[in-house]
This record gives sequence, structure tokens and C-alpha cells, in this order.
Amino acid sequence: MSDEEASIQVSGLDGAESAAGSTPVRRRRGLKRSSAACHRCRQRKQKCDGKHPSCEPCLAAGVTCIPSERLVVRSDPCCECEQLRDQVQALRSENERLRHQLDCPVDSFQPEFISTPVLEVPLEDPAPPLTPSSSRRETQTNSEEHVAYSGRILLPTFRRRNTGDGVNTSFLTSPWHLWHGLNAEAGATPGVSLPSYLADTGEFAELFFARRWPQFPVLHKPTFMKDVYGPFITGEICNGLTKFQANFVLAIGASEKSRTGPGEVAVHDHFFEAAIQHLGAVLASDDVSCIQSLLLLCIYGSNEPERVDLWYTVGLALRLALGIDMHRQETTPCGSFVQEEMRKRLFWSIYTMDRSISIAMGRPTGLQDVDITAALPLCLSDDQLLQPRETAVPSVLPSPDDLSTFLHIIRLRRINAEIYTALHAAGNAPVEGTDPTRYHYLAMLNGWLAAAPRYIGPTSMHQTAEWQQIAYHQAVLTLFRPSFVSPVVSVDGMRLCADSAISLVSCYHSLYAKNKVSYTFVALVSLFMAAITILYVLRASPLLRQELTREVTQSNVASCAAALRRISGGRSVGERSAQIVERLGKSILALFETTETVDEEVDTEFMSWFGLRCQQPSVESQTTPSVDVAWIDLLDEGFDLRNNFYSDAFI
Repeated sequence: MSDEEASIQVSGLDGAESAAGSTPVRRRRGLKRSSAACHRCRQRKQKCDGKHPSCEPCLAAGVTCIPSERLVVRSDPCCECEQLRDQVQALRSENERLRHQLDCPVDSFQPEFISTPVLEVPLEDPAPPLTPSSSRRETQTNSEEHVAYSGRILLPTFRRRNTGDGVNTSFLTSPWHLWHGLNAEAGATPGVSLPSYLADTGEFAELFFARRWPQFPVLHKPTFMKDVYGPFITGEICNGLTKFQANFVLAIGASEKSRTGPGEVAVHDHFFEAAIQHLGAVLASDDVSCIQSLLLLCIYGSNEPERVDLWYTVGLALRLALGIDMHRQETTPCGSFVQEEMRKRLFWSIYTMDRSISIAMGRPTGLQDVDITAALPLCLSDDQLLQPRETAVPSVLPSPDDLSTFLHIIRLRRINAEIYTALHAAGNAPVEGTDPTRYHYLAMLNGWLAAAPRYIGPTSMHQTAEWQQIAYHQAVLTLFRPSFVSPVVSVDGMRLCADSAISLVSCYHSLYAKNKVSYTFVALVSLFMAAITILYVLRASPLLRQELTREVTQSNVASCAAALRRISGGRSVGERSAQIVERLGKSILALFETTETVDEEVDTEFMSWFGLRCQQPSVESQTTPSVDVAWIDLLDEGFDLRNNFYSDAFI
């Protein structure tokens, strides 16, 4: 090669290097058209723009565009398998733990609290959130929400005590004997979904706010429907607290629907089983949200006392409320109008629930009225709470949507508590001249009944005139029945008891005819006690027995038994109560077949023996009164023929 050719070659190489240094570095070319094209375009060997979700040729042809396999990002199947294996192992461990707990006896069953930390309310923020949306814990993880809870809350309310340790069970009132040995009705199988024709739950939510909300306004309906029920029903991501409240509102609403027969699907059981899966998350939430949820649990438990320990759960809610000073007006935090009113509604709901359950179970109330300075909530509807404070004015006429029913119930529970403290407290000693005290409270009850709100279209049983009469007559029975202060009642007081008991039974028949009656254990106990009172008065007063005929008494007994069977909706406890009344009725009817002279208006021997034998040492040594053989056998052998009934519990 000549020198000239070599110089040309070297100069050309230098020029190429200089050109390469002046131009940017070229990247790797993208996918070829054949690789980036969709499946249809590759087969047809045509251009493809690679757009997603459909390229232009496929969109024009109206066919499904299948992208190239090289553009599809697939997850590692082994990773998913590992997650599923971990879930299976966790479920097996949980199954073993639950099986171990089922093997333990009920008496040694102790509550197990979840291991997640409880959210503390900071001291500088004394006003905890009151609306369901603001009270939910945003930081709660899925593992925390599904921690199972097992403890006293889900034990039966009226489980029988262990009598081997010498406990005097005669102090237990009638509910313990009525529900003794009765388990919860056959419920839903956990994990089984609702039938398709029951999937529409909107009706159940409306039933809750129409029938049970007037008695216990523990939720703000607009907030609940928007922030809790809406996300829950649409399948959005919800925490355990949201699922618990939504499921229990649906469970209570479903339980309000009348059963058509024993074989009907118990829809409320499905919601109950789904709700209690998140009870651990409820106990780990803030105080106010926990109180709301526990009250929902108590409302459901009043229908199903075999599933919820009402005494323990109400006491827990009351202690939480006292812990954040809900009962003191001086410590009310300055928040929004909705928060302030909901705080008052929540406290007074606990108050009425505590009074109702305590009196029905024959136990002292959890909080004295003298310790309460909290103001009553305003008589406003939920929609009015969304208005500015200045424009929210209570209506002149009561409405089913406002708090007129709830405020009237609060006044009644206050009178009930005063009567219980004055006459039925265990520490009271017998005194003479209790008639002025009784008639003072009777005047208060008459004023309460006269001031009862009237509604054109009541939506709840507690808004009907019949229920107001029932509540009035039940208070009269408590006022004039034998007590620690006055073991022997005059014939006038017994006549008032008999009249009120007969009127109470008639009101329940009227509610049943209008399809307005709602089953609760408190309602069943009040009806049962009214029937027992009628028979007790006829046995204790020969004078009142002469004022009636055998046919009228037989009709009253049949009416009481029919009312007990109807209000219980086919439950076993209703049939047991009816059989008790029928057996007592037969013993009373036998007294009409004998001719007797009325020496005294009241049989003081029988009255001092029945109902107070085990509660007063001076009476315990008395012998059985000389009455007919049928009545003696009934008291000695017990109602269920297994010596499980104690006559002292019923009066």
C-alpha cells in the first residue's frame, strides 16, 4: 500500500472517532414490530400501534385485542403459594386454640383479650370522635381486625351458677329460672353466605332506625349510612369496627322481622356471626366507638339473651362512659354540634339500658341519679343535627324521627330507679305507713302517662299508646308488690296490682293484633310477671277472689298463656312460661270449687311465706302455710319437676 493510501485511511479513521465523540450514545432499539404487535396484527402481518387496552386495527374491527406475551407482567406463582400456605397454617393454629377452649368447662372460662394495643385518647384532646367515620382507626391492619375474641361478653346472660359451693340461688329472679338450660336457637353456620333472596339488606337497616333507634339513639343515621353502611355494602375496604357496627345494625333490623314459623331462616344469625368476628377490633378501638358498639351488642342481646351476657356488657359500657366523664356536664368537650349531642345521646342510652336490665334482673343500678349532672339531649332529629346550632329548633309537635320518645323513656327510668331504691333495695328495713310514699310515686306515674307524646304514624312499638300503657302498668306492679319495706300489702294495693296486670296483658294482645310487638327478654319477663301477679293476688286475697268468677279467671289464665306464646315467636322460653302459668292457674281454679267464708281481706300467712322465705331469716323458719294440696305441691316440687324452681324469685 502506497503512502498516499495509508494517509487517507488514517485520516478517515480519525474523522470517524471525532464524529463519534460529537454524537450522543445510541440506545438499544425497541422491540420489533413483530414482537410489540398484538396477536391479531402479527397473524395478519399488519402494522400495530401497540396502544392499550386496544390497538387501532382491533378497535376498528371490534375484536378483543390480545397484547404481546413479552409485554404482559406476570406474578411469580410460587409467591402466592407461600402466602396461601401461611394463611392455612394460621387457620390451623386458630382452630386448635378454639378446640382447646371448647374442651374447658364454662366455670373456668376466662376472657381472653386481644394482643393489639388499645388506642389511648391523648390528654390534650378530651373530645374523642363521635361519628362512626371519625372514630375508626385508620392504622389498624388486617391481622388486627381478624383476631378472634372469646370471653364473658359472648356467654349467656342467665347461665346457672354452680350450686356446689353453697351459694343461695333463691336470690336469682325469674329470668334465671325461665332461661335455665335453654341454649341459643340453632344459628347460622359460620362462613356460610346469605341466601340470594336475602342479599338486599337495605330493608334491615331501615328497620333498625325505624323500630329500635327511637328507644336507643346510639348512632347518627346520616353519618352511619354514608361512612359505615355505604362502604360496607359496596364492598370497599373496611376495618373491623366498621364491619362490626354494620353487621349488628343489620342483625337487629333482621330480628325485628316477624318469624313466619319455626323453620324460617334466622337471618339475623348470619349477621351476628359475621359481626362477632371483629369484636376484638371493637375492644381495641377508642372509648366512644367501643361504647357505641357495645350498646349495639346489648340491643341485639335483649332479643337473644342466650348469646350475650347483658349484665357484663352493659356494665362494661357504663364504666367506659364514666371513665371519660360522660355523666358530668362540667367536662363536656367543646366540639361540633353533632359531637356534643351524640355524646349526650350515648350516655343517656347507657343510662336507660342499665336501668331496664338491672330492674328486670332484680339487681341494683350501676349509677345513682345524684351523681349525674349531664344535660339531656335536645329533642331534634338526625337531620336537624346537621344544621347550624342556631337554626336547630325543636319542633312543637312530637315526631317519630326526633328524640321525644327517648326523652320520655328517660323520665320513666328515673321514676323506676327511685321506686326501686325506696322500696326494693336489699338494705331497706320494714317500716310502717308506706302508703303515702307509694301514692306519691303513683301520682308521678300518672303525670308521666298524661304527658306521653302521641304520634299519628308511629314506626316503633315504643311510640304506641299501648306500650306507654304497658310501661305505666309495669311500674305500678313494681310499686305495689311486696317488698323489703312492706312485705304485706293492703287489699287496695293488691287490687291495683291485679287491675294493672290484667291491663298489661290486654295491651300486649292489642300490639300483637297490630303486628307492632317486638320480642325482648324484658318484655317477656314483664308479661310473665303480670300473669304471676294475677294468680298471686287471687291466692293471697279471698276477698278479691270472690269479686271474680271461675269462668273469668279461667279466661284470664288462657289469655296470659296465649300472650306469652305469641310474644316469644315460637321460642322455647315462651312455651315454658306459658306452661308455668297454666299449672298455677289450675291450682287457683281449684279454690273456686270450695265454699269458704272471708274472715280476712288478705291471707297474711301466705303473703309472708311466699316470696320472702329465703330473703328474711325470721320468715325462713315458718312452716308451709295450710293451703290446698295442689298449691303446696307446686311450690315444693317446682315448675319443671326437678326442684329447679324457687318460689321466692317471682315476687
